[in-house]
Amino acid sequence: MKLIILVILTLMTSLAWSQEEGAPQEAPFIQEDNEFQDYPVNTQDAADALAIEKEIQNSNEKSAVQEQTQSSVPIEQSDSLLEANIQKSPAKAARSVNRKKSDNRRRYTKDGVDYIEHPLAKKGLISIRKDGSYVYKIRKEAKYTQSGIFRVGMMDPPRITAKDGTTYEDMYKPGSQAALFFDFEWQPFQFIGKWGVQAGMGLLMASGSGRYEDPVLADETPNEAYNFFAIPLNVGLVYRMQWVDRQWIAPFVSAGGTYVGLLEARDDGEMTVAGVPGAYGAGGVLLNISALSRDTAFTLSSEYGIKNLWVSLEYRYLKTFNDELNFSSNIIGAGVAVDY
Repeated sequence: MKLIILVILTLMTSLAWSQEEGAPQEAPFIQEDNEFQDYPVNTQDAADALAIEKEIQNSNEKSAVQEQTQSSVPIEQSDSLLEANIQKSPAKAARSVNRKKSDNRRRYTKDGVDYIEHPLAKKGLISIRKDGSYVYKIRKEAKYTQSGIFRVGMMDPPRITAKDGTTYEDMYKPGSQAALFFDFEWQPFQFIGKWGVQAGMGLLMASGSGRYEDPVLADETPNEAYNFFAIPLNVGLVYRMQWVDRQWIAPFVSAGGTYVGLLEARDDGEMTVAGVPGAYGAGGVLLNISALSRDTAFTLSSEYGIKNLWVSLEYRYLKTFNDELNFSSNIIGAGVAVDY
């Protein structure tokens, strides 16, 4: 009952402190979606836009005059006159044709009003305010369904005993062992939180020396050096209690199967390879760094494709099913999680 009350309080706190997704409300990142209006005074862009409009009007007037003139010229003389004009000023004729094509692409009419498309419209410009600030249309964000988590953790030492009674701790390092972990999450189902599949791996490394079989030499250290590698591989399901994009705190749980592969290598090239199956269960909490600053959150999203940047705290229990190669362990880890 206490656990249920704690979870409810955590969720209420997360929803209370969560913030809506959006860009900083400063030019040019203003979230509006209206037509071009209110061109600024005394700016180069305004002058260019007005010049384009004036050229279009002059072009229309000249076109109307040319149409009237051509209609009064006998049809057998029209081709010769056109050819003569081109020969007389070919550059001017080319500019007229190009300007006409360009103007046709830049102007349009809506609700009886003629509009001229600004050159920066292709880059998302949708309006220019009176104060000269440019208003750009914000790109609609894609749905983020993937996460990568890097952790450093401490785990119990493997309980492995050789035939002569030498243990892992005798030969390598006693006490808790440092290990690295990486998990990839795919969360295609996002209702009442995020549901997904988790796959990951870890790495435990240790170095030590061999032991003499002769009890008389038990206190002596052989020259042979050993390196030990354990690589836990896991696949499972994960659930994250996250309902909004910028949620401050997001608890999570995961569980699945694992396989721990191990490699022991001696400096003369001799190696021993083995493995043991198992299962794991984990729980923890994510603390959202992106929620601390809206500007930082927008930069991470727009520039790097990172939706959320978290600090991850996790407890994991690993259970293996082989007494001779017993990697059952309590693992406490901390690291960084990235939603993208």
